[in-house]
Amino acid sequence: MSGSLPSIEEVDRIPAACSTVAGREWEDGNGHVNVAHFYGFHIRGAEEALRRVGIDDAYRTSRRLGVFSMEQHLRFFHEVHIGEEVSVHVRWLDRGDKVFHGISVLLNRTTGRIANTLEVIEGHVDLATRRAASFPADVAQRIDDEVAAHRALGWQLPLSGAMGVRR
Repeated sequence: MSGSLPSIEEVDRIPAACSTVAGREWEDGNGHVNVAHFYGFHIRGAEEALRRVGIDDAYRTSRRLGVFSMEQHLRFFHEVHIGEEVSVHVRWLDRGDKVFHGISVLLNRTTGRIANTLEVIEGHVDLATRRAASFPADVAQRIDDEVAAHRALGWQLPLSGAMGVRR
């Protein structure tokens, strides 16, 4: 996979899961946004993407199923400073019977650059047994629809190369 980054316009073809302006509380001692705030913002975006496919509080309560993080890779490309507008866009890459592979992209809308990405492997679990469980057919189909739509975008992101759905 190429190491080049897509344009902001290309990433914008995936609707933003969330957006905000980096607040003063996000600043670290180096004068830019601290990694903990990037990570938290990526997680907010991921939670919204999960809600869009039906994995939300109601799902966890009624079906007693959810997702657990299994592996993550945060990669930095450009700084973000306080007062700059950012958005997160979640791209679904692949799904297995009990896991999915995705990546969220944090755009710095002020500078027009990709600031960083968070690549993840998430496992689908039975919340009673705390063990891996197959996705129900309806949720699997919604994830598959997202994967297909995102594969058709015509651009790629640099990935860690160590993560993926194992078959």
